[in-house]
Amino acid sequence: MALDYETLIRDGRTEEAIEAIFKAIDAEPKEEAHYINAGNMLHKAGKDEEAERFFQKAISLNSGSTSAFYSLANLYFDHGRFEEAIRLYLLAYSRNEEDADLNFMLAMSHMHLEQPEKAIQFFEAAHEAKPDDTGISFQYGLLCCQLGLYEPAEKLLGKVTAAEKHADAEYNMGLLKLMKYDDRKTAIGHFENAAEIQKDHHLAHNAIKKLKEMK
Repeated sequence: MALDYETLIRDGRTEEAIEAIFKAIDAEPKEEAHYINAGNMLHKAGKDEEAERFFQKAISLNSGSTSAFYSLANLYFDHGRFEEAIRLYLLAYSRNEEDADLNFMLAMSHMHLEQPEKAIQFFEAAHEAKPDDTGISFQYGLLCCQLGLYEPAEKLLGKVTAAEKHADAEYNMGLLKLMKYDDRKTAIGHFENAAEIQKDHHLAHNAIKKLKEMK
């Protein structure tokens, strides 16, 4: 369904888009997509109480609206309401289990609640759906490191460092080289890469200093 205000949304003209969406709601008060789009734009504008009301209205119009559940869950996630976010993400998940973004947000919510054992299945599904997404690979790699799963962690972090300059991936790869192989030389190389990419990466600078002092 093409909507008259889609161009405004794509162009980032937030206030104009909100005004146009409100007019669309007046013209089509039972169209759930308008309320979801209004909620998303209001959330973008930092008007989250209003945004929540629009998402709830969309859900009242269609209790099976995956988009409404997902959008409201994102709002809760951004406010640290992770348990509520998970509840809504799962409602959307029941209708779209293979969606990469949905699996990723479920995984991240569980990580914020310090539930890594629950997060891993969702990271795995997200990675399978988007194997070249470096954001997913990085977070999944961090979790594998945390759980002592060094072989998959090395592969995942390696994909990230091969694809882009990523200071935190380099830093964590350095830690992995120390923990798995006790390979100080290679670890220092990764820490130096991190410090080169991000000049104020204090953890990398401290790690380099400590390792060189140990020689």
